[in-house]
Amino acid sequence: MNDNDFAVNLGNRIRELRKNKGISQLELAYDMDMSMNTVSGIELGKISPKIDTLKKIAQRLDIDIADFFDFGKLPPKDKLVRKKVEEINRKLLPQDKEFLDLVSSNIDILIKIRNLD
Repeated sequence: MNDNDFAVNLGNRIRELRKNKGISQLELAYDMDMSMNTVSGIELGKISPKIDTLKKIAQRLDIDIADFFDFGKLPPKDKLVRKKVEEINRKLLPQDKEFLDLVSSNIDILIKIRNLD
């Protein structure tokens, strides 16, 4: 992975985590005391944030900094699919573990059924 790919993957991951928390770019920029253009540039992979900035963003998003580098969990490329996944995620965040276990097992069943076709 070259530097540009890394920056883009990091930016995509930050955007995904920010959206999953229901925080806008404007809110994050305000809370971080930086411009919205800077937040946008980071998320687009055009600006490489310093480690201190990543620590602050992670703290604001209430996540571990290592979560930024889990590129295996990048959102789907298809914008409509990504939006639907984000919508489902927002609906599930406030739910308890028991409900999430039920949803997860039903998703597994649906995937198995779909793969049989």
